[in-house]
Amino acid sequence: MTLSNDIKEKILEIYEERQDLNWITKELFGGYEKDGEKQEGGEFSSDGRLMDGRSKEGRAIKKFLVSRGKKYNTTKTEANNNFELSDRQKEMLMSDQISSSLKPIEIARLVYENEDLKPLSLEHRVVLKFLEEFRPDVVDEGGAFANRRWSPPKSIQMTIRRANRWCDIKIKEDPKLLSTKHKRFMEKLLEYLNIYKLSQTLNSFKTESDRDLFESEFIRATWDKPDLTVDEINLYMMICSNYVRATHIQKRLDAFNIMLENEDLESDGITMRLTEHVKATNDELNACEKRIESLTHKLNGSRAERLKNQNKNAGNILDLVRNFQEQENRNILLNMADMRIKLVEDEAQKLESLDEFKARVFGISKEELL
Repeated sequence: MTLSNDIKEKILEIYEERQDLNWITKELFGGYEKDGEKQEGGEFSSDGRLMDGRSKEGRAIKKFLVSRGKKYNTTKTEANNNFELSDRQKEMLMSDQISSSLKPIEIARLVYENEDLKPLSLEHRVVLKFLEEFRPDVVDEGGAFANRRWSPPKSIQMTIRRANRWCDIKIKEDPKLLSTKHKRFMEKLLEYLNIYKLSQTLNSFKTESDRDLFESEFIRATWDKPDLTVDEINLYMMICSNYVRATHIQKRLDAFNIMLENEDLESDGITMRLTEHVKATNDELNACEKRIESLTHKLNGSRAERLKNQNKNAGNILDLVRNFQEQENRNILLNMADMRIKLVEDEAQKLESLDEFKARVFGISKEELL
């Protein structure tokens, strides 16, 4: 963009008044609202573009000022670093009207009754800071957002790594060095981790910390249980989901308790609302912990009863099949079968000569014939 001589003169005049690139750009090319309506002090051009140092007009002004050796800044002098929320706005942010279904920028526009607020504006940042400190149920601080999908292990070696990571059992990663018991454990754990429902559940969590918590609890609970049924696996997934939920509820409760001690929030309306939040959150946490206890009791009871019934039937054909399926026992049985076959072959070779057989039957020795 080329600036005319008239524009250059106006730039220098405005510069004498304020050495701010954004201000100069707005004064020369702004004066409109975003919808194109003329308004004094408007920050937009007639075609709806924001007039600041990043616009093509702003870049042209910047180039001109640099060519003249003029120093400038791009900070908006209107910004107020001590900007604070009113008691009414704080009460609104603590009310049931604000929920996680709304984005922080939408909440800021609602609180300030201004639909034109832009992301990362001063008002947006003030509201976001308040929500992060006092409403973690709306803005989750549970960890970095996951930027990829969770995927299950594809081999025994990868499964061993995850088990070692979460259970601290230090199993050797080489599958050839695994004992029969550990090999069976890892094979079944690999099957568990590749269940479609498990992948769907883990990918429903948006943060890495939630995924890690779920995965660690699931592996710790199931890695040494190769006998689990489908229903029991589903119960373990429900328990792990409730562990994740309990951590979120506890964080929310901690934030509310901290807020009760905050001297900046002494309004009766906020205190009453906060007390209601604490009671409701406590009830929610207790209910979650009772669900975990109930599911754990049900799971342990049903599995213990099933294993007890299996022990009563020890020595039956089912045990023989299980033993045969294990590599070590199968090899022993195969070796015994080979030895039996070899013994039969040796005896058959001894009977190949009918004359020798007859001689032995009638008691004639080799020495007597000679």
